Amino acid sequence: MKDITPELKDRAILIGWIAGLVLAASLLWSISFPFRAGCLMRSVNKSLALAEDERRLSTALFRPYSVPVPMGCWYALAESGSLFYVFAIMRDGILVPCGAEISSDGEVQEIVPLGAHARQLMDRIPAGLVQVYARRIEAAVAAGGPAK
Repeated sequence: MKDITPELKDRAILIGWIAGLVLAASLLWSISFPFRAGCLMRSVNKSLALAEDERRLSTALFRPYSVPVPMGCWYALAESGSLFYVFAIMRDGILVPCGAEISSDGEVQEIVPLGAHARQLMDRIPAGLVQVYARRIEAAVAAGGPAK
């Protein structure tokens, strides 16, 4: 019976370390969201400027959703007041960064490839796959959308 106690103690310490690291990583991930959203916004604005697109993102919008939505980040568009959702489409193991401009009606107006490589790959992505992402985004907006 004495031999079991050190083994259980070692396992409990290991589980405690793993739980602590997971908790610390989760806390760091949630605390750093404003910084990550700001870096992504600057990168997207730079990409839009290089593509000679007039749209610019102004502020990040925060809100969790109860409906499934592709992982990404919500922004407000400068001047127009529309929403812009930055996400990635997965195709053949390649992540294609995209943005979706969303009208005030809650419909996706346009899916915009973000970057030169994404613009090249958009022709190869089936329209049906793009429509699946568009419908998921529209469903998230209809279910409450981001907080303004």
